[in-house]
Parts: sequence; C-alpha cells; structure tokens
Amino acid sequence: MLIQTPPFSFWSVWMYLSTGQRLFLVALGLLGIYALFLTIATVLRVHKIKVAILRESDQNVQNKLSVIRRRCARLQRLIGTAFYVFGIVLFLCLQRAHVIIDTSKIPVGFQVLQNFQVDFIFASNAFLGFLLLHLLSWFVETWVERCAA
Repeated sequence: MLIQTPPFSFWSVWMYLSTGQRLFLVALGLLGIYALFLTIATVLRVHKIKVAILRESDQNVQNKLSVIRRRCARLQRLIGTAFYVFGIVLFLCLQRAHVIIDTSKIPVGFQVLQNFQVDFIFASNAFLGFLLLHLLSWFVETWVERCAA
C-alpha cells in the first residue's frame, strides 16, 4: 500500500480514502476558502470602519461592528460543526480498519495497521486544516476587537 516515509499528504493517499473522507476533505477545503474570503472582507470592512469612526456616530459604528462579530461567530460555529462531522467520519472509517479481504502471507496485524495508517494520515491532515482555520478565525476576531477598542 504505502511504501513512503512519513509525513504523508492527503493527495498521496487520496486513492485509499473512503468516499466520506474525500467528501469531508473537499468540504474542509471549501470551508477554508470561505474563511479566507471572510478574513479578507473583514479586514477591508474594519479598515473602512476605522475611517468612519471619525465621521459617523458611535451607534452607526457599533452596528457595523456587530454585523462583523456575527459573521465571526458564524465562522466559529461552522468550524465547530466541521469538527464534529470530522469525528463522525473518522470513527466510522476506523470501524472498518480490521476488515481484511486478502489471503496473502502478510500477517493480519500488519494489514490492519496499514489500514489504520490511511485513517491516521486523513486525521493528521484534517487537524492541520482545523489548525489553519482556527488561526484565521483568531486573526479575524483579534482584528475586530482591536478596532472596537
């Protein structure tokens, strides 16, 4: 199956991933694109709000900041939901790791460990994606709070 040395990227095991794992990685990528778009849009809006602080009333600025805060909260909820879906997909795939359809001379334990290897590669890449999403979200929230202060 995998003869390379770690670390593995998800494209090196793409053909070994289940359909659920593939769909999850695609959804995580789309969530990452959305988070990046939200980050850029928020930074631009915060810059406009900083300029507007000098010209507009305090209530108008607070309304604009509350809209941005709701977007940040929505992104956090999306990341949290994606994390729960990741757990479901991972544990559903781990349940099938012991299934071996082969009559070779390779020990069964080694084949099971190879099946676990694909799931662990999937999990490590998903956790890397979650770390990047968390850092983006953290950056956006810090940027908004700095403007509000």
